[in-house]
Amino acid sequence: MKTQLSGCAIVNDKEELLLLWKKKHKHYEFPGGKVEPNETLKETAIRECKEELGVDIIIIDYIGYENFTIDNHSFQSHKYFGKIADNQTPKVNEPAKFEKLFWLPIKQYKKYSCAPNIREFCQKYIDGKIEPQHRK
Repeated sequence: MKTQLSGCAIVNDKEELLLLWKKKHKHYEFPGGKVEPNETLKETAIRECKEELGVDIIIIDYIGYENFTIDNHSFQSHKYFGKIADNQTPKVNEPAKFEKLFWLPIKQYKKYSCAPNIREFCQKYIDGKIEPQHRK
């Protein structure tokens, strides 16, 4: 059975993607996490961003989902375009899990250690298959 995940893709005007470095997996990940019982995908994305980044997120649009596997566990990871609410600055809010924040230049994603769903998102973004949220 696939674990359901939900999170946000936050892209700035420089086409950089806000990511967190996950200590356990030694790669960059989207802010997001497991869907709790009786929680919608959208509610999960908002809650997880608050927990991990310490900011309120405004959901702009549902992007879709990717299936991937890490350490023999299957995941279905849902993504929303989101933006950080005015006058809030993201930070690492869970230092036991995450080492740092990073604005990843999307077109240079191959140079970095990223979760499989990050690589897939970035390539779709570059190929024009995902419309950038800041242009909407």
